[in-house]
Amino acid sequence: MQAYITNTATTIIIPATATLLPTTPQSVVCGLWTSHISGGTSVAIAGSWPWMASLQKNGSHVCGGTLVALDSVLSNADCFSSSPVASEWTVVLGRLKLNGSNPFEVTLNVTNITLSNTTGTNIAILRLSAQPTLTDYIQPICLDSGRTFAEGLACWAAGWSPGRGGAEEVMQQFNTSVVNCGSSSSSESICTDVFALQQGDSGGPLMCKEDGSWFQAVVLTAPSPPARRRRETPVMTFTRLSSFDSFLTETLETRLSPASNTTISDPTNVSVTTTASSTYTSTTDSNSVFDSSEGRPAHSFIFVFFHLLSLAFCLQLCL
Repeated sequence: MQAYITNTATTIIIPATATLLPTTPQSVVCGLWTSHISGGTSVAIAGSWPWMASLQKNGSHVCGGTLVALDSVLSNADCFSSSPVASEWTVVLGRLKLNGSNPFEVTLNVTNITLSNTTGTNIAILRLSAQPTLTDYIQPICLDSGRTFAEGLACWAAGWSPGRGGAEEVMQQFNTSVVNCGSSSSSESICTDVFALQQGDSGGPLMCKEDGSWFQAVVLTAPSPPARRRRETPVMTFTRLSSFDSFLTETLETRLSPASNTTISDPTNVSVTTTASSTYTSTTDSNSVFDSSEGRPAHSFIFVFFHLLSLAFCLQLCL
C-alpha cells in the first residue's frame, strides 16, 4: 500500500496486485412463477408457463418441451425417431400462439440432441446454441428427482396441438390430480385423472407445485389411438421423470435448485469491484482498508505513519 500526502487529505491507493473480495452472483433458481391460473380455463395466457418450449422442424411445431437448464430443453425421445439431426430443429421459448404475434418469444438453434436408452419410454435433452435471457416469459422449471407427489395433489399439463386454441392455436392447459395407480403402481410410475392429451402435447410437462416451486413430474407421451380405445378406467399412467435421474445428471451440466433450497447471498455484503489503482470501499469485511460506515481509514498504522513522518521532519530541522 502507498500513501500520498496532499494539501488537504491523504489518498490511499490500492495497487493492481491487491486482492479484492470476490463478488457472488445471484443464483438462478427453477420453478418460479408469479402468474395466475384464471378460473380453470383451458386457454393459457402469455407467461402462464414460462418454461414451455415449442420444438419445431422446418418452422412447424412437432412437440412440446421444457427449459430445464440455462442451455438445455427436455422433451420426449419419440419426437426424434425419424429425425435426430440437431441442425434440422429449432426451439422457440416464450411462445403463446402457434399462429399470430408472439412479442416475447425467442428462437434458438439446437446444437446437440441426446436420447436416453431405456426399455419403454425415453426422453431427450436438446442443447441450445445460446443461453436465452431469462424474463417473465422465459424461466426454467425444476426437475423431479424423487419427490412424493401425494394423491389428490393438483397438477397441470400444457401444450399445443392442431385444431385447439382457435385460429391462432393458443397454448392449452389442463388441470388434473394425482390418483392411485392401483395394480399398475410402481416407484417409476405416477397416475392422474384423464385429460385431453394429443400428439402435439408429446414432450411437454406434467407439472406440480410443491413448497412454492413448480416441478416437472413427467415428460408427456401422447397415447396412440389403439391405446386410447383400450383405456378402461379413468386413469392415465406415466413414467416418472425421476426414473431418468442418472441420465439427466450425466447429460445436464447443471441441475438447478428451487428457491427454497438455494442460498442467495446478501446483496449488501458484496465487495466493490475496482480497476487497478482505484479507491476501494468495502461494505462489511473486517479486513477492509476502509471503515464501511464512514469511509475513513480503519487501521491505526496510518497514524503511526504520520508520527514517524513528523519525527523525520524534526530530525531534519535539527541537523
